[in-house]
Amino acid sequence: MVLGNVLLRLGAVVSIVTLTGCGLAPVSTVRSTTAATDALPAWTAGIATSGASTPATVTVTPLPSPTLVPTPLPTLTPTPDVPALDERLQIFDEVWRIVNEKYLYDDFGGIDWEGLYPDYRARIMRAQSRDEFYAAMIDMVAQLNDNHSRFVPPASVEAEDATASGQEIRVGIGVSVQPKPDGGFIQQVFPESPAARAGIRPRDRIVAVDGRPYVVSDGDLQGDIGTSVRLTIARPGAKLRDVLLTRQEVRASILPYYRRFPGDIGYVAVPTLWVHDMGEQVSGALTDLVAGGSLRGLILDLRSNRGGWGEVLSGVLSHFVRGQVGVFFGRDYVRPLVVNPPAGPDMRNLSAGLVVLIDEETASYAEVLAAVLQAEAGAIVVGARSAGNTETIYAHALRDGSRLWLAQEGFRLRNGTDLEGRGVLPDVLLEVDWTRYSEDDDPQLLEALRLLGGGPK
Repeated sequence: MVLGNVLLRLGAVVSIVTLTGCGLAPVSTVRSTTAATDALPAWTAGIATSGASTPATVTVTPLPSPTLVPTPLPTLTPTPDVPALDERLQIFDEVWRIVNEKYLYDDFGGIDWEGLYPDYRARIMRAQSRDEFYAAMIDMVAQLNDNHSRFVPPASVEAEDATASGQEIRVGIGVSVQPKPDGGFIQQVFPESPAARAGIRPRDRIVAVDGRPYVVSDGDLQGDIGTSVRLTIARPGAKLRDVLLTRQEVRASILPYYRRFPGDIGYVAVPTLWVHDMGEQVSGALTDLVAGGSLRGLILDLRSNRGGWGEVLSGVLSHFVRGQVGVFFGRDYVRPLVVNPPAGPDMRNLSAGLVVLIDEETASYAEVLAAVLQAEAGAIVVGARSAGNTETIYAHALRDGSRLWLAQEGFRLRNGTDLEGRGVLPDVLLEVDWTRYSEDDDPQLLEALRLLGGGPK
């Protein structure tokens, strides 16, 4: 999804694995001051509410500059206190009104949004704790069921912002893990972490934790500093091995991975568009590859990339295309996606061409990226059909520090194709679980090299 006038374009949040698949719109500020009863159901006019005559302020402010899989619900930290009734009702009415006025779909996806108002208002009034209040707000927005829109309590907002900075400090072993049915697939290993020192690598799989099977709740194996954990690691083509790691503070730097293959073929894996400087990092990777000699072809790996910021999307696209490449649209407006020249290498004239790798978990702005390159840059897309989850979400900052992410825009290519619910269809459909292969044996990567004339690695 993507953030519009309010804020961000996302693509999946607490870690690279759990980031919501979405696009985040360009940064801007929207502020409106409307009476608390404005835009609420007409039948609520006779309901007495404490402070109902006080104007409620809806504030959308830019996030500080330092995301499927269905969007996970934010984790709530237990707190016994409950906000005052006035504050609860104001936040509730703000959220309800923003959705009512700005949600992309005027039929609310078939949900009776007005009909939800009395039941959830009653829940808000009955709330006996902060947790109960936020749980009701989370549940109300989740009724939209679009895998993008969500309500985020204040503590989880802090975690989102730390992740988006790309420099989050966490206590753990230093990995980003994607849960799979038979273990935890390691997507990233952070530099100078316990995992890195133990020789754990991306594509490894955690199959056991302290002697029992890895489960989703194990997440990235975070915990208290100084505590130990024993992992059983599976690596494609290798025997199982056990490692004992001690948790420490780790800087969770999320970086692209790049290398050069024989035949002057470059390879750049972009894990997310959620980190604010990922566009600059990708530009740096391309600069390094070109510095080693001109490239004939390039493979851009967007597998498991669940989207991110609009500015990152534009930055990566700028190396391959120019001008207007599509449009974003809301309920009553259209805005073009225009790509300007890059600060880094111009990759538009690769003699062997460009191949983009995608899978079922490529979502949001990563899908937009792949589709634009396919339609405008002649890229050959290899892999499995993408998620078809491309709405743009906007961030609305609320008075208590919580945040509403709301799907407010869709996207169409210049030819009119809307990817929502459809996804990107590969030119070469190769539906294999690439996470079970080493880099040397990855069928999708090998096919990309074959198409570019790079031959076996």
